[in-house]
Amino acid sequence: MDDYYFESKTTFDDEQRVEPGDERSAAIATARSWELPYIDDEPLLIDNESAARVGGEELARIEAAPVRCGDGNVRVALADATPERIAAIREHFSGAVDIGVVKTSTLVSLLDAASIAVVSSGTDSVATGAAAAAPVWGRSLERVLTAFDTEATRLQDLRGKLQELGGEMAARETRVQELEAELQRIRLERLRDQEAVDRLRHELADRNSRLERALTKTQELAAIIQGGHLQ
Repeated sequence: MDDYYFESKTTFDDEQRVEPGDERSAAIATARSWELPYIDDEPLLIDNESAARVGGEELARIEAAPVRCGDGNVRVALADATPERIAAIREHFSGAVDIGVVKTSTLVSLLDAASIAVVSSGTDSVATGAAAAAPVWGRSLERVLTAFDTEATRLQDLRGKLQELGGEMAARETRVQELEAELQRIRLERLRDQEAVDRLRHELADRNSRLERALTKTQELAAIIQGGHLQ
């Protein structure tokens, strides 16, 4: 029986830079965290013998798929590495089997291909395939719906954070407007105080001028009176 062939169509950078917000970056981060190879940048081929030995249902349960890589070696591909999942892989496959990390969408396609390969390896491929087609597509749909639910939850959380941030920004904008109004009021009060000071200075200068004129007239009058007495 021919193996089912799956090839990633994604273009990869040589340095495998991690950019936040996409499943490839998440897969690369997982690989680095667990010190596992990232194998989603090479052609992947379902290993029928290993898939048939474990079974499509069990592969879907542990979320791992046996693949033959470009170098001819068989590895078990997973997307989310956990101690329980790695222990299950060690249990079903050889303890020395190599494990590689792929994107979540790649693993979904690999699991579907593995399920079909397991079904096709039976003696009556037509009857068995017809009976198993619905479960295979059902599992695929379930995984897709689960992925949608996960993304919907993330978007809802992001929306909540954006709303919270928007509320904080609105509160800050209101506070800034209040401070600007307070500053404008203080400036207006200072302007009025300055006008009052200038007015008082003008009045004081006017009074001083009047006092000087009155003093001058008083001195003149005193001189006249004193001159009259001398005569």
